[in-house]
Amino acid sequence: MNVVEQKLFAYEAEHKGGVIVEIPMLLPIPKTQLEMADLLIRAGIDIIQIPIPVRFPWMYGKRILSIQKMAAENKIWYKQSFQVLEELIKRYPETEFMPVGFYGGLQRMGQENYVRELARLGIHVADVPDYPLVHDRDPRGLGHELEKRGINLVTVISADAALSDPGTDGYKHLEKIVSVSHGFCFLLATAGGKTGERDDMDYERLAKAKEGILRVQEKTGRRCPIVAVCGISTPEQVRVLTRELGLHVMFGSALFTRMMNGESKEDIYRFLIEMKKAATETR
Repeated sequence: MNVVEQKLFAYEAEHKGGVIVEIPMLLPIPKTQLEMADLLIRAGIDIIQIPIPVRFPWMYGKRILSIQKMAAENKIWYKQSFQVLEELIKRYPETEFMPVGFYGGLQRMGQENYVRELARLGIHVADVPDYPLVHDRDPRGLGHELEKRGINLVTVISADAALSDPGTDGYKHLEKIVSVSHGFCFLLATAGGKTGERDDMDYERLAKAKEGILRVQEKTGRRCPIVAVCGISTPEQVRVLTRELGLHVMFGSALFTRMMNGESKEDIYRFLIEMKKAATETR
């Protein structure tokens, strides 16, 4: 069990939820990311994600897609992401930072270099959403190489998969995902994992999905924290997901929108405080 699992399980023991937030790779770099990280850390955010932009942005929600396009136009790629990670870790050695990005962005620097840099920086968890760790049995050995260095590759579970009936192919796939989940696993709060702020959220379905995952975790003997992701944008959503459903939460677009709309640092800080408070009030 690494420090990320320990931290999230500690919240669960207190009937609270952890909060993960992504900082966009907006110019100027690293000034923007350092300023936002300061706000997040002062607000008590538990884990900060730093994206690795892809060469060809696609399959994102509107807000993140626009940021990815800007990154591509300004030739922002893995070099700037790791520059930001290094600066942040030097400033805030007690905070957990987590790189996130599709395999194509990772491949531009080379998998071996990627793994080596994560180990050098002391990263504990990484997210490569499109990497087929389970479906194609870790075809490039990324999961294995990270595991050797004590780094967990985060898994992703859809509500559909979590609700699969026992004996079906979907259920067997769910068992495989759960058995290799370490650090935490993402539970997609929106269909297809589409990013972006949403007003509507099917809490009943998410509650059933969580229970489905927990049953398989018990069966496989691999307990792992569950983090709701995609579409989360308000304190009320965070309150329900953490206090009522017992999940942890991750959001990004809600922060990006405020940054791109030119909101003041004070207003953004107040928003972050509200989101954190919603997750840590006793359920």
